[in-house]
Amino acid sequence: MAAPDQDGPDKRGRKSSWVEPDRAEVEKEISRLNAMPNAELAETLAAFINSPDDVDQVLAYALRSPEVVRKARRLVDRIVREPEKYVGSPPASLGANGAREYVRRFRARAENEAVLLETVFAGIVARRGHHVPEPRPRARARRRLADEYPVRFLELVREEEAADRAAAEERRKQRDAARATGR
Repeated sequence: MAAPDQDGPDKRGRKSSWVEPDRAEVEKEISRLNAMPNAELAETLAAFINSPDDVDQVLAYALRSPEVVRKARRLVDRIVREPEKYVGSPPASLGANGAREYVRRFRARAENEAVLLETVFAGIVARRGHHVPEPRPRARARRRLADEYPVRFLELVREEEAADRAAAEERRKQRDAARATGR
């Protein structure tokens, strides 16, 4: 982490009020989170996601730390897939549409947290001199085939591009013909 205080002037000469949380508190929180079973950590992560604007900076730093990020990444995926299980009950005053919107906003915040955790994890892997593999096996296989057979791959790409152009031209002709007969 950076220096504990980031109170130097910003680009406009104003003094920043942002301060990193105490490292000892973060370490204690990391130990507490690592000791939790998955279900309890998922509930803690869901409560953190549902809280406004990273209110608890110590918890934010601990969840996004190298020691916890792997476990948190797996759990946030569950939260994104099944937000109703983790969001809790929306306020009764919202009604049906409001309740759906409440869950949708929670899922959006969970997806945002998943991106942050993925970025932290990618940084950890990058420091070791590697890239995070793509999660889609078909995309990885396609990339390997392109690397192993570049000439054939380019031929196939050009064929597909030509087919797309021909289909677009055909649609354009049909559209023009429909306009001509319709007027």
